[in-house]
Order: sequence, then C-alpha cells, then structure tokens
Amino acid sequence: MTEKISKLKYFFVTLVLCLTLIFNFLQGRHLLVGLIFGGFYLIFYSFIFSSLFIEKRGWQLIFGLLFLLALIAIFGAGWIYLYQFNDYLFILLILVIPGVLIIPYYQVEIKEKFSLKRLLKGYLDKFTERQEPKINILLILIYLLLTGSSFGLLFLGQTDQSIQAPWQVVNRAFLPLYFFASAVLLVYLLSSFRTKLPLALTMVHTFLSSSVALIVYKIGYGFDPFIHQATEKIIAQTGTISPKPLYYLGQYAIVVFLNKLTLIDISLIDRFLVPVLFSVFLPTITFFVFSHWLRKNYALALSLIILVIPYSGFIMTAPQNLANLLFIITILLSLLYFRNLLSVIILYLLTAAVLAIHPLAGLPLLITVFLLHLFKVFYKSYNQYLSLYFFTSLVFVFTLPLAFLANGSDLTLTWPDFTKADFFWLGWVDKFDLPLNLAYLFNANKIFLAGLVIIIGLIYIGKNKLLKNNAGYLIAAFIIFANFFLTKYFISFPALQNYDKADFVKRLLILAFYVLLPFFLLGLYWLIKTFWKNDIYHKIFLVFGLAGAMTISLYFSYPRLNQYEPAKFFSLSASDIKAVNLIEQIGTPNHIVLSNQMIGAAAIKEFGFKKYYNNQFYYSMPMGTTQTFYSYYLEMVYQGAKKETMQKAMAEAQVEESYFVINKYWGNFEKIVESATASADQVYNIDNGKIYIFQYLKDKDY
Repeated sequence: MTEKISKLKYFFVTLVLCLTLIFNFLQGRHLLVGLIFGGFYLIFYSFIFSSLFIEKRGWQLIFGLLFLLALIAIFGAGWIYLYQFNDYLFILLILVIPGVLIIPYYQVEIKEKFSLKRLLKGYLDKFTERQEPKINILLILIYLLLTGSSFGLLFLGQTDQSIQAPWQVVNRAFLPLYFFASAVLLVYLLSSFRTKLPLALTMVHTFLSSSVALIVYKIGYGFDPFIHQATEKIIAQTGTISPKPLYYLGQYAIVVFLNKLTLIDISLIDRFLVPVLFSVFLPTITFFVFSHWLRKNYALALSLIILVIPYSGFIMTAPQNLANLLFIITILLSLLYFRNLLSVIILYLLTAAVLAIHPLAGLPLLITVFLLHLFKVFYKSYNQYLSLYFFTSLVFVFTLPLAFLANGSDLTLTWPDFTKADFFWLGWVDKFDLPLNLAYLFNANKIFLAGLVIIIGLIYIGKNKLLKNNAGYLIAAFIIFANFFLTKYFISFPALQNYDKADFVKRLLILAFYVLLPFFLLGLYWLIKTFWKNDIYHKIFLVFGLAGAMTISLYFSYPRLNQYEPAKFFSLSASDIKAVNLIEQIGTPNHIVLSNQMIGAAAIKEFGFKKYYNNQFYYSMPMGTTQTFYSYYLEMVYQGAKKETMQKAMAEAQVEESYFVINKYWGNFEKIVESATASADQVYNIDNGKIYIFQYLKDKDY
C-alpha cells in the first residue's frame, strides 16, 4: 500500500462520523442523517480495512465492505450469544472498528499521501483513453433499453395477492426481453475496451436476475424471511433472543447493525441484503479473481455467465443463503491465496463469519480452507506424495455427523436404501411444449452438464500441468461429498419430515459443487474461448446458447406453475394480514388460531412471537418438535370442520376461544366453509370471501 490518509485526517473523520452517528442513533433519529453518515462510515472503513490486504485501489471498496460485514457478523454474533447486542455494544462496535483498524493501517510508513483528486483524475484519464467503438455504444444503449423494460415489467407485475409463481403476474414478454438483454450484454463484455462500465452493467444484470421476487412480491417472498425478520426486530429492541441458538446470529448481527447505523427499517434491510450482496460481490469478485489468469474480456464474460448456475438461494435473505454466498466468495478468493495475492487471514475471517451465520455451511468451509491452507504450507511434501495429503484429509469425513451429535441432534444410524434415481442423473422430458421442454431438459440433466463442464475445466488445467497444484480443491470437495453421502444414506433425523431431510442434506451436495466452482468456470472459459475465436456462426451459437442457459437458470430460480410441476406454496397476501389483524381486534387476550403456515407468517410479521401454548406458537405451524395444533388444523380441513376438533385444541392450550382460518385457494374450500359454518359460533370473511374466519368458544362441559 503506497497511499495512506494522514493520521490527523483519520482521527478527524473518525471523530465526526462516530459522534454524528451516536447522537443520531440516541437522540436525532433522522433517516437522512443515518443514510448519509452511515453510508460514509461503511465506505471509509471498508477502504481502510481492504487497504491492508488489497493493493489495487479501485477494488478496495468492494473487498473492504465484504471484510467489514464479516467482522460485524463475528463480533455481533459473539455478543448476542455471550451477552447481548444492545445499544451500548452497538456504540462500542462503531468505535471499536476504527480502533482495531488504525494500528495495522499505519504500521507501514507513508510513502505518498492519499489524494482523492489525484485518484479521480487517474480514473478519468483511463476512461478517456479507452474509447469504445460506436458498435459497443449501440450495444450499451440496446442493453439499457431491454433491461429498463424488464424492470418496468417487474414493477407492473407487483402484487399483494396470494400467488404461486411470479410468472402468474409478470408479463410474458419478460423472459424474451431478459434473453436478448443477456445476449447483448455478453457480446459487449467480449468486445469491450473498458472494465468498470461492463462490470457495472453486469452487476445491474445480476440484480435484475435476483430481484424478481424482491420486486413482484410487495409484502415479501417465502416463509423463513418473516421468521428471521421478527427475530431481528426482537434483537434490535432487547439485544438478545431466547433461547439463544448457535446459528443464524451472524446474519442477525449484520441486519441489526445496519438498522442501528442507518435507521433503515429492519424488514427492508433484511429483504434487500442477500440479493444486493449477491449482485455486488459475485460478479466483481469473479472478474477480479480470473482477471489474474485470463484476458479481461473472458473474465468479464465469466462474471456474467456464472448466472447459468440456478440461484434460487440468493433471491431472498436467509442465513443459509447468506452463508452460501460467502462460501462461494471464499472459494474464489482462495485462488488468490495460492498466488500469494491474498493473506490466509482473510479466508479464515470469512470462514468465521460463515460459521457465525450458519454452521452447516461454516463447517464444510472450515474443512476446505484448512485443507487448502495445509496443502500450500506443505506444498513440496504433498505435491510429491499426494496420497499422504489424501489420507490426512480423511480425518474430516465424519465431521458433520459428529457435529450433529455434539449439537444434541436426534439422529439414528440406518441401513442405506439405494434407488436407481440416486445414481442415474440423466433425464428426458416431453410434454409437447418446445420452450418448456428445452428448459426442463436442461434442468433435468443439470448435474450431468455441470459435471461435464467441470471435467472440461480439469482437462484444461491438466494440459497446463496445473492439476496437481489444485488437488486441494478436489480432495476438499470429496470430503464434503463423503459427508453428504454418509448423512443422506446412513443417518436418519426423526425430527425432520422426509422432504425437510432431503432439502437439508441436499445443501451439502451444493457446497461440494461450490468447492469445484473454479473448475466449472474454467470449463466455461474454454468453451467461450473455443467458440468466440471462430467464425460468426460459432459466435452466434455461443451467445444465444449462453443467453438461453441464463434465461433457463432464471426461470428455475423462482417458483413455477405449469404442466410439468405444481407450485409448492402460496405467497403471503394483504388478505392474510387483514385476517390476523381482525382476529387480534375481536379475540380475547388468550386464544389460538388453526390455519395454514402463511397465516401464521402474517401473524409473526404483524405481532412477532407474541404467545406460546405448550411450546407451540398460538397460530398453528408445521414446525418445531410439537405440532399438535397443526395436526388439529389438518384434521379440520381433511376430516371435516368439526367443533369437537376445535374443542380438543382449546382444551390442550387451556384457552376459552379459538379460530379456524381457511383460504380460498385451499382444496375443497367450498365444502370446508360449508362444514365450518355449520359448527362455528361466529363467521367472518375477508375481501369478499378470499379468507373465511370461524370463531369457536369453549363449551363449559368440555
């Protein structure tokens, strides 16, 4: 690092920022002040933090923000778990960050003082030197027109009604527009003379890809985010949560810190966090890493076409999603570590943050980073005796099963029951719809196609005599896959439903793929280079093929409703919100509600974790070790809406009043309403019958 801010300026900026933010947090409570000074706080200390590890000036803000958020996740999670992350500890943290960074920042003697004017002049000179040809300017304008139209269609499709897929309300022209926007952007990236403008457009495109649910679902998308938002609000108010989990706290710390720093609503921060970080970090870090090995145009292309990997985990904020994003980033940055361009400290910093956010991603990442670190430290020995490194790594094969036991998880050993589907990863579909046939054919064979691209990447580095140098990634991926195999076939989780276990275990397989991501991207690079250097027909095939793959990936990253598969759930609606508020108005202080989980999500959104009876939330939910309330709900909808069922539920909860809620989209809705109307004490309906609410009072002799 050759440029530094003087100590006087550092102290002055720190004094102004910290005092302003503390006063605004405690007394002023002005959102604009929080946005301006909170934003500048993040920018300034991101620059300071990254300057310790990253020499390229234009990249220090991106990397610094990543490192700073990791530090906040670690400190915040520790305080929540050991004590609480209250207002005083928040103030302490915004003072600790400048104090922690100042010592290493000034360890090296200043050779040249920092000058913002000189920095901006240097960027301007580069911008004027790298003039784009007119055809590239035309491509930029076309891309902006297509992307602007795509965003417009998403906003026009916004809804607060219960839907099963965004494609029910978004104009059908969106997918073709996205396809052509992807194609135009890819051509521009492969022919551009610039770096920062193409990267900015790639970030815009990544955000377009990951923000469909964010824009379309006005109230919010999914189920888990409402649970996490309610938890974050409690921590923001009280500094803690009870009982204290060993997981998720890293995300909670980041969201609460940003809320207190900027005064932006917690729900808004939570909703935007992962889609925004995904859009900012993934394309920029992919480019930065691969630009050290590849021509910049190819590195730019990789930063875009990484979107061929479905990204359903990054369209909403949840601890597993945030942890997976940091997992990918850490794997990519590890390539710089092997080139001595990044300290291993950063890899362990990010790993600690992932552990604080979600151990299911953190433990495999810790294994991976440790094995990569070990490989580099003992490179000469392990490069000669690769079998020694492999047998050393086998000690981690049982890490996750042992971790589950240590955490007190209820699990049992089982004998594996293999099926043909477990080993046959090729598929064929044909339902007489050509576009959907192509999309589902691509999706059905995604494991095979990903494996093929990874093999191409391995062959490429093998030809360059670098396969042995990258053995650490292959062995780390094998260890995670072995943990996946053992957990899937030899361990049973009685507390989990079969579909929950399948989803839970599948996460390990995804993480194993993420470890192999560098080879996957190198395989894509070889394909791009091979086709792009040929004639116009090869180029057209390449561009349209990759644009099509990105469009299919986007389609499969969101819920779908078509003849190939049923959508799994309905979204939270304005009617659901009205229903829970009506019950709150008319109900006695102690009551229970039998309803589907989205009504429960509405209650959590509106009232938090207000009441529990017998360790069950007062709205029936299919979660937790005890689910008798939800069993009563299922009994009401599938075995007849009988008063006796509600009486049993009230007797168990020891309350005098209960409500049964049914949404119009539920199967046999009319029959259920007719049956419940005959047995209920009072009937209410929301929005002309979109939701029916049935009130039941406890019989004196029950």
